[in-house]
Amino acid sequence: MATNEKPCITVVAGVIEKDGLYLLAQRFDSASQGGLWEFPGGKVEHNETPEQALERELTEELAIQTQTGTWLADSVFDYGDKIIELKGYISHWLSGECVLYSHQAMVWVAKSHIKDYTLCPADYPIVDALIAQA
Repeated sequence: MATNEKPCITVVAGVIEKDGLYLLAQRFDSASQGGLWEFPGGKVEHNETPEQALERELTEELAIQTQTGTWLADSVFDYGDKIIELKGYISHWLSGECVLYSHQAMVWVAKSHIKDYTLCPADYPIVDALIAQA
């Protein structure tokens, strides 16, 4: 193995729908990819399935309880210092009201307007898969 190999990090994202609108969260300006919008989620930890990670991350980041639904798409993106493998899933809102612990803003937006927001690059294939759904 080469010593200069970039780390590959598996991350999950929840496409949360409520009343026909989808949740986008804006990253803190001070964070990596600051100010960009994303489907909320986070890193998969050791001995955790992507589905378990997504439910945990959405509770930690937004104080909501969700149930992970169907897989939408995977996206692999090279950010220069690391490679992100992003797995996007439909997430069903069960309970709770959003509290922004890990983001500076959030919006509920129609599927047709998601691309009006400047998204993290790895999120675009997930948006495309969502839009392609009937």
